[in-house]
Amino acid sequence: MNQILSQYITCYNQDGREFIQNFTGQIDFVVMNLPASAYEFLDVFKGLYSQRQEQLKPPTIFCYHFADSEAPVENSINAISEKMGCPIYPEEVHLVRKTAPKTWMTCVRFSVPNSVLFSEIQHKKMRLY
Repeated sequence: MNQILSQYITCYNQDGREFIQNFTGQIDFVVMNLPASAYEFLDVFKGLYSQRQEQLKPPTIFCYHFADSEAPVENSINAISEKMGCPIYPEEVHLVRKTAPKTWMTCVRFSVPNSVLFSEIQHKKMRLY
């Protein structure tokens, strides 16, 4: 992001769940960079577009994840799919680095499925302490 001109990117420092729930424009990219908990917030996209009339393209998510497994790519995809409530089809899965003998940090890039965005099931508000 250091080489991207500031006219092309807007950064926000807010509670992510509340920001996404209240944002009224087009969300193009979301970077979820807390690998221990980022995927826990993916439910915020359920029903996000269900009340909108305008045509919006699905956001692209970059979700970091700790995979405790011999198959870190499959582990990350399965964990994210389970949270989304449907299979995801990643555009890319990057093995970032090994963080422990059996743990990898991955970055999964995918578009939120329309079945999630337009679902009637609204996300739950969750409070972290």
